[in-house]
Amino acid sequence: MNLRRTIGPKATFALVSFFLGELGDGLNIFQGIYLVGLGWNEGSVGIALSLMGFTALLVQTVAGDVIDKTHFDRRAFLSLASVATAFSASAILLVREGNEDHMLMYGTKIIEGISSSFIGPCVAALTLAYFGPDKFDEVMASNILWGHVGSVASAVLAGAAGYLLYPDIKYCFLVIGFSALMAVGGVQLLPEGDPLMGRGLQTREMGAAAVKAAEAEAEAEGAAKDEEGARTGYVDMGQTESEVEGVARPEIHTQASEDKMISSYWSVFGDRRTVVLCLTGFFFHFANANVLLVLGELMGGDNEDGSVKRTAIPLIAG
Repeated sequence: MNLRRTIGPKATFALVSFFLGELGDGLNIFQGIYLVGLGWNEGSVGIALSLMGFTALLVQTVAGDVIDKTHFDRRAFLSLASVATAFSASAILLVREGNEDHMLMYGTKIIEGISSSFIGPCVAALTLAYFGPDKFDEVMASNILWGHVGSVASAVLAGAAGYLLYPDIKYCFLVIGFSALMAVGGVQLLPEGDPLMGRGLQTREMGAAAVKAAEAEAEAEGAAKDEEGARTGYVDMGQTESEVEGVARPEIHTQASEDKMISSYWSVFGDRRTVVLCLTGFFFHFANANVLLVLGELMGGDNEDGSVKRTAIPLIAG
């Protein structure tokens, strides 16, 4: 597509990451404040908002495994995950005033946790598939940066929409649907790349390039020996043409042999560094996410004149 060439692949990934960042966690903090305003008690709000994170925690490993092994276009997975996340997060628009519709929120938050778990692995796999391992860190750092910028933009847009549409502040959650629409449109511009490269495997193209490099190196060595022989008058008659041509060729991996190269879960979690990293991330998010939810509930009440507490501003900004 001409538009894809105009924007460039790195900018396209950054743009998609921006809109996926706007999807974020479905404006969970805003939703907590809104539900408290509708009359939900703190316990119900805590359960509803925690279900998404807890479901994502359980599903994310499986989601990553599915994206790693799939033979389908990962861009289609990313589009479906974005749409499902947006629809489930927008279900809050259907919640009635009062302490009601608990099962609607609980069910959609579980769906949101499942669908959002596929977004990160899809973006990572597509990035690796197109840019390869050499540029993966650089491009993923850019993707994450623009994802955070998108989260900030989402909060600002939702706040502005709530201010302008007051007292119908629930329509600020339409920002989620807009973000999903833009993300799906941007996904169509993403290059698919090499599916096997997206798994971190050596592909046929990589193998062919390695063979050519080995042959060129062997030819250079042969030319150097010929030059030395011409200078010294010594010719190695023991080396046959077949031996010269018998360069060490790296093994070329295809779809049929790729599963033999994949590390098992046991080998991955048998590495102490992996276990320490997983436990550190788990306890960090376990503490951080719950603190934000509790603060959201406490700060979500209104002042006596009906205005929203200003103490909620730092929480939303964070």
